[in-house]
Amino acid sequence: AVVSTQSTGRYKELANTKEMEIFNGTVVKDSLNELKNRPVLDLHGYTLNQSKYLLQEAIKHYHHMLGRDPDYPRALTIITGKGLHSSGGVSKLKPGLRTFLAGVERIQYLEEDDGFKIRFRD
Repeated sequence: AVVSTQSTGRYKELANTKEMEIFNGTVVKDSLNELKNRPVLDLHGYTLNQSKYLLQEAIKHYHHMLGRDPDYPRALTIITGKGLHSSGGVSKLKPGLRTFLAGVERIQYLEEDDGFKIRFRD
């Protein structure tokens, strides 16, 4: 499994809400279509739940595409921002996504100032 069972259950629940249906129908589809040409997922402006969901879908997409397209990029840059516009000037996305990424199999990630670099393993 790409994402732990615990995580999958939470995000399936999110996917059933109207907000996530709209989000999934437009933002996720557009974002996934861009990843081959520009392997960057910019999460500025999204809530933590939206960011986790989008990242989960991107990881599933990557694992699917890597099995089909040998030229697909093997790394993904995740931009969370530094949190300068968040209350208290501290990122809310980065700690939540760090916890999320720690539970994902078949990836390695490196934390950077404004996000993460993810490398996909076979």
